[in-house]
Amino acid sequence: MSYKDMGDPSHNNYRLENAPFYLMAHADFRYHEDMEIVLLKRGIDRSMYRILSVLREQQPSSISHLAEIALLKRPTVSRAVERMRERGLVDATISPQDNRVTEVSMTAEGVALMKMLTPVVARQVARGFEGIPDKDIGRLIQVLQKIIANLNRLSIE
Repeated sequence: MSYKDMGDPSHNNYRLENAPFYLMAHADFRYHEDMEIVLLKRGIDRSMYRILSVLREQQPSSISHLAEIALLKRPTVSRAVERMRERGLVDATISPQDNRVTEVSMTAEGVALMKMLTPVVARQVARGFEGIPDKDIGRLIQVLQKIIANLNRLSIE
């Protein structure tokens, strides 16, 4: 029997322990449960961390861009950015090109927080990939990118 069949809920031999989307969700859940503990000790939540992660790569970023890349709802991003602004982690300004757009950038305090969190997050990533050869991690990344591309272009109905 193929892995594709074992992970297909319409197949008679379907089992959660072989279902790729269940396994991805389970890994993501474990990763984020552990990360939540680490982040809350430092006074931030997962939404704030995701936003800071996006800003580390691209700033300024609009609220809409942050929502898209951080995999969060726009209202969640708006609320998180406001809390982060109050804490001095980000600046939020109106775009000079379009006054309907709010641009968000990390402050020095936000950059310092990310520098402090990076080694902790790196340990969590290393823990998750322990004992897995680099070529397998590379293949996993390629497969996940392909799955995401498929789901982005194909409608369920």
